[in-house]
Amino acid sequence: MADGAVAAGHAVALRSLLLAVASGAALVLVFVRADWLALAAMAALLAYLWLGRRLFTLGTWVPVALSLAALAVAVARGTSAPVLLHAVDRSLFLAALITLLGTLRAAASLAPEVAQAGTYLTGQPPSRRYLSLTFGGHLFGVLINFGGLAILLDLAARSMRGEATLRLPPDLREVKLRRMTVAIVRGFGLISLWSPFGFATNVVLITLPGLTYLDFGPIGFAASFVFVAIGWAFDRVGNRRLRALPSARAAPPPGAWRGAAMLPLHVAALGIAIFALHEVAPLDFQEALIVLVPAYSALWAGWSGLRVGVGPAGGVAAAGRDAWARLPRMAGEVGVFAAAGFLSVILLAIVPVDALRALIANLGLGPVALTLGLALSVLGLAFVGINPIVTSSVLGAIASQLAVPGLSDLAIALAIIGGWTGVIGLSPFITTILFCAAIIDRPAMRIGPVWNGAYSLTIFAVWCACLGAAVALGAV
Repeated sequence: MADGAVAAGHAVALRSLLLAVASGAALVLVFVRADWLALAAMAALLAYLWLGRRLFTLGTWVPVALSLAALAVAVARGTSAPVLLHAVDRSLFLAALITLLGTLRAAASLAPEVAQAGTYLTGQPPSRRYLSLTFGGHLFGVLINFGGLAILLDLAARSMRGEATLRLPPDLREVKLRRMTVAIVRGFGLISLWSPFGFATNVVLITLPGLTYLDFGPIGFAASFVFVAIGWAFDRVGNRRLRALPSARAAPPPGAWRGAAMLPLHVAALGIAIFALHEVAPLDFQEALIVLVPAYSALWAGWSGLRVGVGPAGGVAAAGRDAWARLPRMAGEVGVFAAAGFLSVILLAIVPVDALRALIANLGLGPVALTLGLALSVLGLAFVGINPIVTSSVLGAIASQLAVPGLSDLAIALAIIGGWTGVIGLSPFITTILFCAAIIDRPAMRIGPVWNGAYSLTIFAVWCACLGAAVALGAV
C-alpha cells in the first residue's frame, strides 16, 4: 500500500514537471526561435496529457480526437514542416497561456484583499446584492478567472447556512441561492467581452493577428454595462417575492471595502504593465501577457507574504507550492487549449479554402449571414461538448482566410466574443457551469438553461442584432 502511494506521488510530481517544462519552454520561445526546443516541449506536453488522460471530459476528447485526425490528414497530404512547426508553436503557446494565468490564482489565494473583497461583496444588503455580486463576479473573473468564481460561489453557498436564511421557506431559500448564483455567473461571463487577461480575448488576438486589443476591447467593455443592466432587469422582475421580505441590514466586516477597492488597482496595474511592455519591446500582446503574468504573480505573492507575516520569500514559496499542486489537475483544460491552437493552424492547411469560398458564394451567403452564423456556431456547438475555445480558434481562422467582401476581421472577432459570452453561462457542458454546479450542489442543467437561459439568450440576441446591423451598414 505504501509503495503504491509513493508511486502515485511520483506520477503526480512527474505530471507537474512535464507541464512546467512545456510552459517554461513556451516562455523561452517568446525570445528565442529554436525548433528543437519547440519539439522537445511538445513531447513533454503530450506526455503530460497522456498521463493525465483520465481527467479528460467529452469537451477535451472531442478536440483532441479532431487534432489527431487532422494531423493524420495533414501528413498524408504532405503538409510542409514549417506549417507543422507553426501548429506546434500555437499549441504550446495556448497551453502555456492557461497554465501561467493560473499563477495569478495561486497569488490571490494568499492575498488578504481577495478574502476581504469577497466578504464585502457577499455581505451587501439584499437591495444591492445582485449588482454587488455581478460586479464582483466580473472583477474577480478578470483578475483570477476561475479562482475568483470559486471564491464568490463558495462564500454565497456559506451564506445560505446563516440563521436568517434557514428561517426562510424552502422555496425562497432556493430563490435566494439562484439569485446569488446567477449574479456571480453573469458577471463572470462578461469577462469574455473585453478582459485582456481572458481566454476569449487572447484566442481572438492569436487567431486574428491583424487585430489589436484596442480594435474590439473597448466595444466589449461598453457592452458589458448594457448586459449588466439587462441582468439587473431580469433580477428585478424575477425576484420580487424575495425582495419584499424584511431582512436585517447586512454588515460586511469593518474595513472589508478596502479589499474590494484594491482589486481594480491590481487589474489596472497588470494591464498597464502588459500594454507598456508591448509598446516598448518587440513582443505582441499575448507574449507580453505570458511574460508578465508570472512575474506579477510573484511580486503580489511576495507583498502578501510580507503582510501576513511569512515574509516575501515565504509568500512566493507558498504561492509556488499552490501553483505546482494545481498543475496535475489541469490536464482537461490544457488539452482543450493545446488542441485549439493546433487545429487553428493545421485545418487551414488541409481545408480547401477556395472551394469553400465558392460554395459560400453559390449559396448567396453574405457578410451578415456569415458573421451571425459564426456567433451562432460558437453558441450551438457548446451544447454538443465543443468548447468555444476550439470553435473560435478554428472557425475564426477559416472565416478570416475566406476573405469574403464585407466580412472584416473585426466583425469575426465581435461574433466570437458575442457567441462566447452568450453561451458561457448557458450550456451545461461549459466549464463555468460545471464548476458552479460542483460548488453549490445543483445540476448543471438547472443552473445554465433553467436559471440563466432567458438572460443568456436575450443578451445573445441583442448582441447579434447590433452586430448584424453594424456589418450591414459597413460600420465594422
